[in-house]
Amino acid sequence: MSSMVVYSESIGCRPANAAPPLRGAGSAAAGCASPEVRLTRRGRLVVLMGVLAPVFGIVMLIGAPAASTDQTHHPEGRTVVVEPGDTLWDIAASVAPSEDPRDVISQIVDLNSLTDEGSIRVGQPLYVPLH
Repeated sequence: MSSMVVYSESIGCRPANAAPPLRGAGSAAAGCASPEVRLTRRGRLVVLMGVLAPVFGIVMLIGAPAASTDQTHHPEGRTVVVEPGDTLWDIAASVAPSEDPRDVISQIVDLNSLTDEGSIRVGQPLYVPLH
């Protein structure tokens, strides 16, 4: 008559009279030892994200906003609406009649982020410097 040994893989324990597991099977040591914890690649990623998420949140809360420290000061000016037939030269001459229109045109182009000097449209508001 033979005896039957039942080995429960789910709890990792085997009776003392059971045959030792095969080498490399990765089962628990003799007796009732706690099972070995092994993390898969996905498990390591989950643990890493669990650690990095709170750290990232703290950095975002503590870090200073980038735009709040940069205070850009524009020269005082007013807004002019482009009328039909107006050119930048006409607008510059009417805004600052005593100055060189080329300098005023350069300021208008810079203040309004125009791509080139002829890129104005009728009805477009233009920010012009006070002179």
